[in-house]
Amino acid sequence: MSKIAVGGAAVLALSGAGAAFAAGAGESLDSSTNGASAWSHGTNGAVAVKDTKGDSHSVYTLYDRRYNTGLRLDNNSGNGNTASSSMDTTNYVRKVTACVNIQLKPDQCGPDDRPGDGR
Repeated sequence: MSKIAVGGAAVLALSGAGAAFAAGAGESLDSSTNGASAWSHGTNGAVAVKDTKGDSHSVYTLYDRRYNTGLRLDNNSGNGNTASSSMDTTNYVRKVTACVNIQLKPDQCGPDDRPGDGR
């Protein structure tokens, strides 16, 4: 009987760990570059991008949600201003990348941040 109890406990432990990892909601995600900062914190499913440099360039974030990939949130409001997406706790944010929109040149983007990437 003790073998059955131990085996059942191991299955329960593994299934719980898998569910927590698969969920991915609630891990703070942050990305920044010279002029932009993007993040998604908590379980509210929102993403935000802030212009952190007083120059003529707008900023944006490329982000993925649980059920959608390749989304973009633009912030054209200037230095010190933040733009935020809507909240969606079911279709939560899974990746953020901060970028500076540089006309006629390649945009500058920070590193992607994804759940479980060790940050």
